[in-house]
Amino acid sequence: MAIPTPRTGGAALITGASSGIGAELARQLCARGHDAVLVARRRDRLERLAGELHEQHGRRVEVIACDLADAGARGQLPARLAALDLEIDVVALCAGFGLGGPFVSQPSERIISMVRTNVEAVMALSGLLLPPMAARRSGAVLIVSSMAGNQPMPNFGAYAATKAAMTSFAESLHCELKPSGVTVTALCPGGVTTEFSEVAGVTGTERRTPAALMISPEECARAGLDGLERGRRIVMPRRAVRALAWLGAHAPRAIWLPMCRRLMA
Repeated sequence: MAIPTPRTGGAALITGASSGIGAELARQLCARGHDAVLVARRRDRLERLAGELHEQHGRRVEVIACDLADAGARGQLPARLAALDLEIDVVALCAGFGLGGPFVSQPSERIISMVRTNVEAVMALSGLLLPPMAARRSGAVLIVSSMAGNQPMPNFGAYAATKAAMTSFAESLHCELKPSGVTVTALCPGGVTTEFSEVAGVTGTERRTPAALMISPEECARAGLDGLERGRRIVMPRRAVRALAWLGAHAPRAIWLPMCRRLMA
């Protein structure tokens, strides 16, 4: 199986675990029998989730509060993980956020924080956690990207660019690590009913989005883990989302770009 069997001394590490897709991935991995290490900024939310998971599934659940956009805080992770005396068998890199609206209207420090969270942190943690998996010739990595990374998206451009980078990165790792027995899957959903739209400032866009393009965190996490189990390179839940992604990739840019700009207005 692509996802290693739960074992004593092994665990799943989930970033962005304080809410949304990350919290659901933690719930479903614990339900599958994995112990877990939850990583996010908000300790209070992580501790509540850890208590829930231990009570419901009897799993060992550790909490690491860390701002993954902060290189200094990330630099402490190797020692904090070593202190837990756990080998990481499954990684779900879910931490991230978006920004909607014209690029020129976005504060530069917010853009930089998004790039550091969505891209830099994912590559840094991959560099930390994947080499031991490859050495053991066993492991599974789910990188949560987005359908937004499949094509340029005016009024969502910086976020879409970070996710284009992550989808490309995940696909490359899938190929590189396959001979070592480590599976890497990119999860690329469309809209997900989480706090994302509020943080990104696109609640109006979400309200206008057809229901066929939206998905719950539970369904999204399940699709991602099922795809990881099967060793798939990319998982894009919902047929309508895949159709829109196909359109974005194949329609003439002169048609797609103004259409997307109006959609994301």
